[in-house]
Amino acid sequence: MVASMHLLVEFFKHNTMMNDRLLDVCGRLSDEQLGSTIEGTYGTIGATLVHVAGGQESYAARFFGSERPERLAADPFPGFDVLGEHFTRGNARLEQAASEAATESYVEVEGDDPVGKWRMHRSLLLLQAINHGTEHRSQIATILTQIGVMAPEMDGWTFFFDAGHMIDISEE
Repeated sequence: MVASMHLLVEFFKHNTMMNDRLLDVCGRLSDEQLGSTIEGTYGTIGATLVHVAGGQESYAARFFGSERPERLAADPFPGFDVLGEHFTRGNARLEQAASEAATESYVEVEGDDPVGKWRMHRSLLLLQAINHGTEHRSQIATILTQIGVMAPEMDGWTFFFDAGHMIDISEE
């Protein structure tokens, strides 16, 4: 168990673990299954994965004040090797951002959704990054269940157990 825990860092470790689990399941899908979608979701499974990976890299770039990377095209699907590289880069940068977010500083963000330029506390930008990933992973999980594929467990309890944060005290 971690002696001292930085909660925001743990949120992003959870984010990384669940992205990896989802990529593992989706990497076994057929092209037809990757093209599946249902009403009320972002789009196809493949397009949503690309969107999440790109979003992570974009949030991290905004956090660090660096140039936002060029968007990865969803059509045609770039393949899991390329997608995995983008997730790995975004996951690592967001975990790094979380470890640096405690400082009382601000970022300026310029966005296309919503359009405009704003100043906000750095940690609030990370809240959006967490929410964005969780929302779209959930949408993909819903599509998976609708096409008969078992979605991975991606909740907090799964993370707590798998990350070693749960200590069995029932025998004490």
